[in-house]
Amino acid sequence: MQHDPKSTHCASDVTFSGVSRRESSKMGLLSILRKLKSTPDQEVRILLLGLDNGGKTTLLKQLASEDISHITPTQGFNIKSVQSQGFKLNVWDIGGQRKIRPYWRNYFENTDVLIYVIDSADRKRFEETGQELAELLDEEKLSGVPVLIFANKQDLLTAAPASEIAEGLNLHTIRDRMWQIQSCSALTGEGIQEGMNWVCKSVNSKKK
Repeated sequence: MQHDPKSTHCASDVTFSGVSRRESSKMGLLSILRKLKSTPDQEVRILLLGLDNGGKTTLLKQLASEDISHITPTQGFNIKSVQSQGFKLNVWDIGGQRKIRPYWRNYFENTDVLIYVIDSADRKRFEETGQELAELLDEEKLSGVPVLIFANKQDLLTAAPASEIAEGLNLHTIRDRMWQIQSCSALTGEGIQEGMNWVCKSVNSKKK
C-alpha cells in the first residue's frame, strides 16, 4: 500500500547547534546541545510514534525550539533535524490517528531509535496504546531497535507515573532490545533532556 502524497505534510528541516532561543534554555537542553564539529559524526534516524493526541508534535517542536502554542493534529508527517552530542538526529513525527497508523510501517526502514509517546493522563487508552506498542516491537524491520517510551503529560495531576505505565505495558518482559521509560512534559520540556541523553547513549552502545 502506497502512502498518498496528497495527505502528507512535510515541515522543512530545522537544524540548529546554537541554544540562544529562550525555549532551549527553559528546557535545559544546554547540556545536550553542544557546539559541534562542522560535520556531525553520524546521522541518526529516529521514529516518533504514538497514538493521536499523545503530544508527539509538541515534543518535536520543543526539541527544535519552535512555538508550541498552536499545534494541530498531524495528518502526514513532520521531520526535524536536531544536532546533539556529535549526532545529527533526524526525527520523523508520524500522525497517530487510527486511519494513519497502517502507514507507520512505510517509515520503519533504517530506523536507529524508536521513540513512543504515551499520554499518561489518558488511562482509558492505555490498553490501545499498549497494543500498538506491542505490534511495533514485533515488527521485523524494527527488530532490536532501542525504544524510548516518553510517559508524557506529567504536568497534569491525573497523569499516571512512569512506573505504573511500565508495569501495565509489561516493559520488564522486553529482552530483545534496550529500552527506557522516561517521565516528561512536552509542554514544559521537563524530562525531554534526559530522554534524548538516553537516545544518544543507546546509539553509541549499538555502534560498539
